[in-house]
Amino acid sequence: MDWLGQRQNVLSQNIANADTPDYAPQDLKNGPFERLLTRQLAPVAPAATHAKHLAGSAPGERRVQSQDQGETYETAPSGNAVVLEEQLVKVAETQMDYQTMTNLYRKHMQMFRIALGRGGS
Repeated sequence: MDWLGQRQNVLSQNIANADTPDYAPQDLKNGPFERLLTRQLAPVAPAATHAKHLAGSAPGERRVQSQDQGETYETAPSGNAVVLEEQLVKVAETQMDYQTMTNLYRKHMQMFRIALGRGGS
């Protein structure tokens, strides 16, 4: 969650400097946890246990990998390479990831409360 907060700050600086001459947008690399998972986990292939099962796809197989910020779509005549639409998409992705982490944490704490006999609310 800390990495997502830092990324949000970097993206907001990019948006704030959208009109600054010669400003190059910045971005953070994927967090160490995500890099660790992609190196350690092999893709999972679904197994059909019945002839009428539909062919599936591995989780995350269609996930779109973000491009390095060095590859921008356009550069203004002033040398500024910030594309607002691109930055806003990244902000939205970061917000969704943060909300997902918050929900996972809340559910995890709820499971602890249930296990300790203190109710699930």
